Amino acid sequence: MHNSGSDEKPGPEPDRPRTPPTDRSSRWDHVLTLLASTKRLSVAGVAEELGVSESTVRRDFMEMERAQLARRTHGGIVAVDVAYSLATVPRAADEGAAQRERVADSAAAMVEPGQIIGFNGGRTTTSTARRAVARPDIDSRNGTPGLTVVCAALNIATEAVLRPSVRTVVLGGVAEPYSFELTGPLATATMRDLWLDTMFVGTVGLDIGAGLTCNSDAEAGVTRIMIGHSRRVVGLATADKIGHRALAGICPISVLTDLVIAGPVPEALRSHLAEASVRLHEV
Repeated sequence: MHNSGSDEKPGPEPDRPRTPPTDRSSRWDHVLTLLASTKRLSVAGVAEELGVSESTVRRDFMEMERAQLARRTHGGIVAVDVAYSLATVPRAADEGAAQRERVADSAAAMVEPGQIIGFNGGRTTTSTARRAVARPDIDSRNGTPGLTVVCAALNIATEAVLRPSVRTVVLGGVAEPYSFELTGPLATATMRDLWLDTMFVGTVGLDIGAGLTCNSDAEAGVTRIMIGHSRRVVGLATADKIGHRALAGICPISVLTDLVIAGPVPEALRSHLAEASVRLHEV
């Protein structure tokens, strides 16, 4: 308990979105972002912040506690672990946030209990991982994990490790400062001995010619190995990524088995996906 002489109730965050989120997944992300910086939130404060009823906030808090994202207290919630704030580093809100959440919801629904799934780093993969490990049907039985998550990014590992029913496997290597991704010989050597049922691939760019691309050749190298060791490869993107080429190639579009995308899909990309037998999921 700190004894600061300032107001006990945290003041408004300077980088909060102009329009408060209303759907549950966006509310949760907003609440977790606030919780990462304040470590404690009240029902009344969040209800006012989001413009929703206190009963809605109480229900959200109860479900967050059940998902082990926070711990309820009298009149509010507190962070369960400072470490998980890595996964909710505040970022400026943008117009693609709602699209990313739709992609994450759809992708998380593809996960089946008992599977071994992998993620590279990124906002969309982090949101997907958060939803996948919090699914109520993911439960360990007879000592068998309800889900195994292989993480190429530290922040995704902090999302998964808080769930007792989830086995969390973290690649070794050097952590990149902005993406939290683990790269280098240790990461690639570890991944060569692991096999996945489904790999979820976030991308900076999605181009018919260049394929999926990112800003780091080291990150791309680790992701390529994860893709090569997976039965199913699910690309995650929003429409603003289409036509953009970043520095390093991750994989051609044809390597994907599925592409989950939010926003308008150009006819040329749609045709290319059909020719490559990539299943398109528009959300």
